[in-house]
Amino acid sequence: AFPRGRPRRGTMGFPISDVLTDESIVSEFTCKICCNLVEYGHAAYTHCSHVFCESCLADWVARSSDPEVLAEAAMNGEPARGPRCPTCNAGLAGEGKVAPLQTQPLAWRLLGRVQVRCPLHDSTSCGWRGDLSEVSAHLTNSESHLKGQDYAPSNATQNAEALKNQGNAKFQSHAYREAIQLYSKAISAAPGVASYYGNRAAAWLMVGAAQECAEDCKRAIQLDSGYVKGYVRLAKALVELSDVDGAEESLRAASTRCPGKKEIEEELARVRLLSAHLAEGERALHADEPARALEMFAAAARVTQCAAVTLGAARAEIALGRCDGATRTTGAVIRAEPRNVRAYAARGHALCLKLDFDQGVKHIREGLRLDPDHAECAGLFRRMKRAGAALDRGRTASSKRDFEAAREAFTEALEAAKAPVHSPFTASVLAQRANARLRLKEYDASLADCAAAIASQEDHKPAYFTQATALLHLGKPQEAEESLAVLLKMDPGDETVRRHHEKAAFEVRKSKRPDYYAILGISRVASVPEVKQAYKARCMEWHPDRHANSSDEERATAERNFKLLGEALEIMEDQMKRQLYNEGFDKEAIAERVEAARRAAHRGGYGNGHGCGSGGGCGSGGCH
Repeated sequence: AFPRGRPRRGTMGFPISDVLTDESIVSEFTCKICCNLVEYGHAAYTHCSHVFCESCLADWVARSSDPEVLAEAAMNGEPARGPRCPTCNAGLAGEGKVAPLQTQPLAWRLLGRVQVRCPLHDSTSCGWRGDLSEVSAHLTNSESHLKGQDYAPSNATQNAEALKNQGNAKFQSHAYREAIQLYSKAISAAPGVASYYGNRAAAWLMVGAAQECAEDCKRAIQLDSGYVKGYVRLAKALVELSDVDGAEESLRAASTRCPGKKEIEEELARVRLLSAHLAEGERALHADEPARALEMFAAAARVTQCAAVTLGAARAEIALGRCDGATRTTGAVIRAEPRNVRAYAARGHALCLKLDFDQGVKHIREGLRLDPDHAECAGLFRRMKRAGAALDRGRTASSKRDFEAAREAFTEALEAAKAPVHSPFTASVLAQRANARLRLKEYDASLADCAAAIASQEDHKPAYFTQATALLHLGKPQEAEESLAVLLKMDPGDETVRRHHEKAAFEVRKSKRPDYYAILGISRVASVPEVKQAYKARCMEWHPDRHANSSDEERATAERNFKLLGEALEIMEDQMKRQLYNEGFDKEAIAERVEAARRAAHRGGYGNGHGCGSGGGCGSGGCH
């Protein structure tokens, strides 16, 4: 049956009793949860073609997903099916199963044209009739509502109360802007009622207008010093405005005026907890304990997401070197509060530490424009300007190969910025100074800077490359290869990293090969006849027959040296093999390349002894 009774107070939707359109049309737009006409502008359409009030359906889905409901179903042996359509029991879980009614243009137009009468006709005797889509405009338009007549003083309170009830219905339907308009109309009819200001304050708070909420709460408290909700909402608004001290002071005064009120005591405890978290977070930041500070601000964020909490967490992230997250959160604060100086300072600091000094200094300068006397912002501006200028000088000096000037400029940039250890700025500038020191052959100092840069950002590739080069210059190819192997494991797909690692591995193999020139006792320019003559002379010294009566150890040494003489002769008397040896290849790599050249020649290809072929020994240092 089509329900025609007056809705209960607090129900959603538009009262069916005030609908004039034929029941056969309206039934399709009746919410089966609240049994009222769905709220225009806040209607939901399911994939099974049913229409509900958005708030009604949201509450229904929330109840269906409640852990206690699911647990009870499990105890009864029922499967956990998720939220279902109240009309046909179809599943509503998953993307695209519920959408605003506006996505169905025909249904949306039909709903808007449903004929209704003024929902306040009982209390105001308003004779207006029109489309459902025009109800809100009617109620907030004096020329339409009551046909331009003012409320009679005798029934102003009754009329204002009816408007407040309509505002409450909009509030419960999450139509907060429309609720604000109706509460404002109620205030115009009866400006001396504290609850009207209090209700409008609640709606202001829901749309993020904390300042307007605070003003309405103060007005409500002036009208009724015992209005508990006014004190509680005022505290919430002040917290959202980051005035935590003001919120606590207001609640202490409220507890004196309204002793024993549970709502006030609970809100006061919440605000005191928030204040403690913020104070401990600030203390930890000043004590250089960013991890502890972030923990405290995260705890505060569970109480509120106000700017003070968000910026505190951002500053802690900056101190930990997590500049990307800080940039995002501070940007959100600036969009919400375009005149928040601390937000501009924090975002500017994060951008500078990400090496975007142009945008970073621009943000800090904007903060100073808003508040020229802001000490923190002014100090940060001076530091970042000096650090950015020094960094530019260092890069310019490096490009001109004036590495001494570059080293000094990079040092000045580090000292000026006072950047967190783990920031991108610290890692980058240390790596650039390490490169300058490498070019100045200050290998130990360069390695120290590389180690510090890697400790700052463990995946900072330029620091690894410079470190490997310095180690190679110091004759430590094994350490260079091990360092680059760590980086290659982090990013195995990076071709540049792979080439550097191959070069270091090549140098390791090169360092481990025998020195055939020393074994034969010849110079690097010795001719083939000189090689053979030296070979014969050394064979006479190390031939095993000459050491037959020696100790086991001496015989083993002689055999090893005699074998190496044979390898040396094989390499030194062949022009191609000798050139490959001079280029750094070991015996195995030489054999691979010779075999590759032989196969190429067999196929009719051109092999001059220097082609890479398919040998595995060609590293970044092998092909010239």
